[in-house]
Amino acid sequence: MSGHRPGLTACLIVLNEEERLPRCLAALAFADEIVIVDGGSKDRTLQISRKLVPSQKLKLFKRPFDDFVQQKNFAISKARHEWILVVDADEVVTDGLRIEITQSLHSAEGDAGYRVPRMTFYLGKWIRHCGWYPDYNVRLFRNGLARFEGGTVHERASVQGSVGTLKAHLEHYSYRNISDHLIRIDLYSTLIAEDKFKRGNWSSPFLALYKSVSKFLLIYIWKRGFLDGRAGFVVAILGAYYNFLKYIKLWEILKGFRKPGERVRIPRATD
Repeated sequence: MSGHRPGLTACLIVLNEEERLPRCLAALAFADEIVIVDGGSKDRTLQISRKLVPSQKLKLFKRPFDDFVQQKNFAISKARHEWILVVDADEVVTDGLRIEITQSLHSAEGDAGYRVPRMTFYLGKWIRHCGWYPDYNVRLFRNGLARFEGGTVHERASVQGSVGTLKAHLEHYSYRNISDHLIRIDLYSTLIAEDKFKRGNWSSPFLALYKSVSKFLLIYIWKRGFLDGRAGFVVAILGAYYNFLKYIKLWEILKGFRKPGERVRIPRATD
């Protein structure tokens, strides 16, 4: 392997990530440039970004968060190098992935992008089944040849050209605990239900129950979640609950019990 490596920009979108951001940024030291787009953090996210990334590498922007697709497309539009690596604040580039990325940039000729496997740490262990691994996502691509597409949740990079696959994985520290998991299940199920409503999808309580049971069986049996032990069982149960909420919330909107975009105010103890 010889010659100069093409330039690499790492892109992140962040919002109140002071706890997880340091580990993520430390693993991105090999990037030539780091673009961070902050959606309106109220914690020390901005200060940590400026402290941990050398000023000559850092490009920091503030943009009110609207959705993941627009936020990530804004971030990659600010990259100036030939290649772009997109990571989230709760992800860490492993040493193996860093080496493989560097080698790929040296040898890449026809590929416009690369899929990267991702392994999630949950309830004290790495989840290797449940449909959570390898969880391939296009995260590395040539500047100008990819854009993010999708709904409000579950955005994906669409690449113009051939896409290769890397072997080393991203570490994903997605949920701090079960309470954090449940909060995001409630938020994302609402957003997905609203997306389904906009697309004209139908639902009912019985369909929600069917989707819930089938999801449990898919995760725990077909995707061999039982091999992940107790954590795998929790993943399957909460995956089933997530599916139930998506379809019961869609039914709720269809029946007029909730308006799209309406958010529930959680009363304080003093109310």
